[in-house]
Amino acid sequence: MKKITSIKSICYQYDYFLFDQWGVLHNGLNAFEDSKNCLKNLKSIGKKNILVSNSSKLTKYSIQNLKKLGIDDDLYDYTITSGQIAFDSFSKDIFKKYGEKCYPMSLSEDKVKMFNLKTVKNLKNANFSLIADIASGSNLFDFTDDLKIMMDLKIPLVCTNPDFQVDDKGILEMCGGTIAQLYEDIGGTVHRYGKPYNPIYSNIIDYCKIQSPKKVLVIGDSFNHDILGAMNQGFDSLFIGNGIHRSDIKDSERLKWYLSQFKPKYYQFMLKF
Repeated sequence: MKKITSIKSICYQYDYFLFDQWGVLHNGLNAFEDSKNCLKNLKSIGKKNILVSNSSKLTKYSIQNLKKLGIDDDLYDYTITSGQIAFDSFSKDIFKKYGEKCYPMSLSEDKVKMFNLKTVKNLKNANFSLIADIASGSNLFDFTDDLKIMMDLKIPLVCTNPDFQVDDKGILEMCGGTIAQLYEDIGGTVHRYGKPYNPIYSNIIDYCKIQSPKKVLVIGDSFNHDILGAMNQGFDSLFIGNGIHRSDIKDSERLKWYLSQFKPKYYQFMLKF
């Protein structure tokens, strides 16, 4: 892993730049000015900026949020969310295989309407369960009763946000990916649609007509999602240190373990052109 101070020093090797949003471009409240400047400069030299998010919302809502944060759509060429990929895949992957009755394991009313789901209140009547929203302060024990019933009934779990955790105003909060991983670890069937899983990258490759993985650089702050996703696709990656792993990288042994499992090509503490 090579430490760099400027993405400018490596940008001419690549044509496509896949940016994680939260932790790289913004913190949920404000966009990072250096990151906006990076997007602007890459666009000015003809590069393609692609924003990739494990948000459980549809892409149009992510675009609205980006604008609120000051990241206008002229700064990027394409954006996609895991929620959008899940929504586009429900019919063929879930409804056709299992049925349309959804148990909203952790899902807001807004998301039920957004995804146009037919929900049931009892797991015994469900064809599948869906997790998207995790209340602040939740822990694994809040979900174990549902997971046990789902295992007994062999009900699959759909996860529209595979992240394990998110940095929410300086506090690391659990995300749906943690519950999905637990369910898979105990033998449950799980469907995930964001990073590091293939469907979201297939969408990007098809839309942007990417011919060579060697022309793609992934920029992200999550080893388990951004960096692993890049590895799976044969893309180079730039790891951003001031994100969800900022405490991990202060521990030399823990960082050594991460780097033995994940292989970012470059490192920057915060994104800067």
